[in-house]
Amino acid sequence: MSLIHTCELNRVNPFDYLTELLRHAEELKRQPSEWMPWNYRATLARLTTPAAA
Repeated sequence: MSLIHTCELNRVNPFDYLTELLRHAEELKRQPSEWMPWNYRATLARLTTPAAA
């Protein structure tokens, strides 16, 4: 319940958040601090944006 409440406080859909955690389990293991409800969207954006050459 606290995870769901934390998501709601950060205006994050809890279902979407948990789904992304499951999709990116390996990245989550390497850098858990990058996958908090308040910053996971920035992490997703960084992962899906191709690096500048």
